[in-house]
Amino acid sequence: MDPEIKRSVRQLFVKFLLFQAVIFVAAVALSLVFTGYFKARLGRQLAAASRDSLLAGDARHVITTMPSSMSRDFTGMVWRPAGQEKGFSVPAGAENSSGMFYTYSRMGVCFDEDRKVPAGELFFYYPRWTPVSWGVLSWLVIALLSLPVALRERRRLIRDYTLLLDLRIKESYSALAAQVAHDIRSPLAALDSALADFSSVPEDRRELARGALGRIGEIARDLLENYRVPGAPAPAAKAVAAHDLKALVAPVIAEKRAQYSSRAGLAIEFSGEDGVRARVHPAELRRMVSNLVNNAVEALDGPGRVSVSLSRGGSVVTLKISDDGKGIPPEILSKLGQKGATHGKAGGTGLGLYHARSCAESWGGSLNITSRPGAGTEVAIELPEAVPQAAPKNAVLIDDDALVRINWKTAARVHGVELLVFSAPADFLAAAGGVPKDTPVYIDSNLGNGIRGEEIAVQLKELGFTDICLETGHAPEKFSAINWLKVAGKEPPWA
Repeated sequence: MDPEIKRSVRQLFVKFLLFQAVIFVAAVALSLVFTGYFKARLGRQLAAASRDSLLAGDARHVITTMPSSMSRDFTGMVWRPAGQEKGFSVPAGAENSSGMFYTYSRMGVCFDEDRKVPAGELFFYYPRWTPVSWGVLSWLVIALLSLPVALRERRRLIRDYTLLLDLRIKESYSALAAQVAHDIRSPLAALDSALADFSSVPEDRRELARGALGRIGEIARDLLENYRVPGAPAPAAKAVAAHDLKALVAPVIAEKRAQYSSRAGLAIEFSGEDGVRARVHPAELRRMVSNLVNNAVEALDGPGRVSVSLSRGGSVVTLKISDDGKGIPPEILSKLGQKGATHGKAGGTGLGLYHARSCAESWGGSLNITSRPGAGTEVAIELPEAVPQAAPKNAVLIDDDALVRINWKTAARVHGVELLVFSAPADFLAAAGGVPKDTPVYIDSNLGNGIRGEEIAVQLKELGFTDICLETGHAPEKFSAINWLKVAGKEPPWA
């Protein structure tokens, strides 16, 4: 429990004890006051009933009648005539009652009705601690009734402090995410610009680097979405659509091979069927595969093999990531995939597997882990297969994101689509005259430098293009004002 919460709970406990102490004192004091008041009233009634006998000196009558009258309310009575030291008591010796255990109510008896000539005093004795016990009993009843209230207040206090702590943590994460996303843009832009001048580097290596830079930018945007400042508008729901999984996974595997190229004896293998499609969010799937491959590599003590495979069976698509590492003990295996559960990684948080399981289930699939100590581990992600769509013979893509262009080029090559790719709308507008007007044109919503894809779409419609689609991560509702404009995800829609 957080120290601040512990301190507040202790303060609540102290307040509860002080409150009970006040109630205890008040209950005992009120019990003594009311008992004294009622005993005095009873004593006055008994004194009035015995007055005539006492004034007449008929002590015998008083001694014989008094016990039955006071038996329920007093333990004894003592009569002391005025000016005399001795009187009588009922029962005998009542005047010797211990002051520690008994107290009395004193009543004066007078000869005249105006009570000016005193005849003597009557002392009615009763137990001192009986009213105290009634006060304690009353306090116990009140304490038992107030205990549930105190426990409910304790739970409310812990809940409120926990929510406040979570809010503070989220605010810290939001500030950190915003700072990272902000600060990372300049070096990313510098690296992207520098890559354009590396003419001596093979094109495929430059594309790989650009793809990695694109993924870093993607992660930065994801940080801003997941850890936005509390109270800020919620981000649009992440678009889930049918995608070619091989086109998504292959660039990540290439990135991982480059990342671990200096590790001797490590082989990262990838095999996948063409045309395997499922409804996923591309960025989340790439993140999932990247994390799972990292986990597999870290499970190897030395040289080893990490295998990634993609297959279909019936109506199910299966993505497997396996390694021949040290394996996972059964008692830990059952907990993996839960938030915070990790194994064999110094400083591991368990978020990678938790993210993978959450994504797979949100896409209608499942994630299963099988492992044997010393024999390796296999993570199998099963997803419903998406129904293929007919691919056009040709298409146009206008997008300033290098990673998106790579993915579309790969998918187009696999599925026989003649794809014209442009990084800026001006380049396509210059060549638009030679493109058939029924060619599907896909445009990114944010083309950089303040250029909006939906505005370019209006220009293309005026030029006569009939099949225009905005490829974006935003929800379609954002573009509802342009009712003729199609809206799709960031991945190629064909199979």
